[in-house]
Amino acid sequence: MMSSIRTIVAVLAVGASLILPAAAVSAPQKLTLKLGGQYCNFYLDDVTKALMGVPGVRHVSYNKAQDQVTVQGDAATLKESSVIRTIDGVKGSSWFCKAHPMH
Repeated sequence: MMSSIRTIVAVLAVGASLILPAAAVSAPQKLTLKLGGQYCNFYLDDVTKALMGVPGVRHVSYNKAQDQVTVQGDAATLKESSVIRTIDGVKGSSWFCKAHPMH
């Protein structure tokens, strides 16, 4: 009796996994962009805060030696155009940031 209950539960679990939409689990995406602008490298905390508000962004890291930012996140929602627009919007009274695609 216990073995047939385990079998039924296993069959139900496999069946449920087959009918769940594939989009529910999205592959990670990684974007690397060139950073520019005036004094942008002094305001990377501001850039990070702005990027963490972009849909799909999970992690932000920098290569300061090459003036690059790498953004990792959910491929279904993370869009390069949104990341660039967000970085380009980070600015102060005497500084600003610009992002450039690297393809």
